Amino acid sequence: MKPAKARPGTVLIDEILESLKSVPRARLRIVRDVVGALAEPTAKEKRGERPKRMERGSLLDTPFCGMWRGRTDIDNGQSYGMALRQKLETRGDRPKNLR
Repeated sequence: MKPAKARPGTVLIDEILESLKSVPRARLRIVRDVVGALAEPTAKEKRGERPKRMERGSLLDTPFCGMWRGRTDIDNGQSYGMALRQKLETRGDRPKNLR
């Protein structure tokens, strides 16, 4: 989808009103509900808070990091992961046209 170009407010409103003329009468209630929902401020906006950006933590801080530590059957995690991927890609139950 292309980003919208900045246009003067009156031109934009005129375009919206022109488009609304082609909406069937039975669907105008839906349009009114959608516009009403868009016009309502969110709970954070009502309290005057700005939404904060979600910070991404380090992958090393997740509980998944090191979950295979201490296993004797895995010498090198990288080579083990590559072997698992290769095994999955060469499974016999995949359709022949996807091999």
